[in-house]
Amino acid sequence: MLVPSALVRDLLRVGLVLPAIEFGRVNEGPGHLVPRLRSRGQASRRRNEAERTTLRRAIGIADRLIPGGPNCYRRALLEIALDAGAAEEPLKFGLRSNGGTGSGHAWLGSDRDPPVTYDVELAL
Repeated sequence: MLVPSALVRDLLRVGLVLPAIEFGRVNEGPGHLVPRLRSRGQASRRRNEAERTTLRRAIGIADRLIPGGPNCYRRALLEIALDAGAAEEPLKFGLRSNGGTGSGHAWLGSDRDPPVTYDVELAL
């Protein structure tokens, strides 16, 4: 199967920023991390819808390869850091009590609303 060169370029971009983003995700709160990644993303080019879809595909591929499995917050942070349009969007968090076990989701403002409802939704 032939992989489009745009996807390969985006996979390389994701791979270059992923270690720093993962370190920040694990060690920093969003109040410090997200503004720093927004600054980086604003210095990136603004992608059209097709290019953004390719970027999201590359992010999804890389995200599945990280130990511990996929993470919605990681994916949103990567997109913020790599696209000027994403850097301007609100980062949303949804939290559910889920019978005491707790669960949540993170997504960007341009994404369709998540298919579930949350007890609490925050935007940064």
